[in-house]
Amino acid sequence: MTFSGLDLANAIKAGRSPSPPPPWVEHMRVHIENPIQSVEVGRIVTAWTAGPQFSLGDGYVQGGLLAAMADGGQWLAIATTQDAIEPWVTLDLHTRFVRRIKAGESVEIEHRVVNRSKTSAIVETTFTLADGKLAAKVTGGWRKPEMRPASSE
Repeated sequence: MTFSGLDLANAIKAGRSPSPPPPWVEHMRVHIENPIQSVEVGRIVTAWTAGPQFSLGDGYVQGGLLAAMADGGQWLAIATTQDAIEPWVTLDLHTRFVRRIKAGESVEIEHRVVNRSKTSAIVETTFTLADGKLAAKVTGGWRKPEMRPASSE
């Protein structure tokens, strides 16, 4: 049975992922602390309240964490546009920090495919605070790697 990316995202949302999460997701508890709220083709929305383990000494979330969360969510948003799960690699991430996120603050994270061709994609992730103000925007460039047959040597 072939699983579409949309099927995968909906299974994760329902807590029925067909496979264990990647090790970094498990370690950071992203699948538990950042549940999927809605799934559409090319769009994933999650809710997140940053725990104190993600903060710096001043109580604000470390910015690199936002890039990591955007990277994972962007891949899933691209996957929702596919009939079968295929690999995609990140070419670049451009993160713009607008407001700091304090540990314990609620954040909505939206991952949206802006453009996708057969081999490339542009995806935007926005981190929005509970008061509706933008905290960060991450734009990602993605590429579908060439799949080469295994060498017979």
